[in-house]
Amino acid sequence: MTDEVVLRRRFAIGDRTFAVLGEPWFDPTSSEWTGRLLFVPLDHSLPQSVATEPVVRADRRDELLRQLGAVTDRALIKAFHATTLPLPRRPRPR
Repeated sequence: MTDEVVLRRRFAIGDRTFAVLGEPWFDPTSSEWTGRLLFVPLDHSLPQSVATEPVVRADRRDELLRQLGAVTDRALIKAFHATTLPLPRRPRPR
């Protein structure tokens, strides 16, 4: 079961603007809830959304959602800078 939670409707990092979502999911191997951040570009500065590695873990979904909702702007910036950004697509030669 996954469902995204809107953490910031509009969030700027440098000259890029994103919607920031939190994505919780249950990991059956560890029996824990895990959450990561999704940065959805609003300004087309990236060719696709960027997802972080898991940033929070909890035994209960409610606790995980509370942790995701409490993520600070500073933590969002740090998580974004720790991700590998997708490269823009090159036009195909004709």
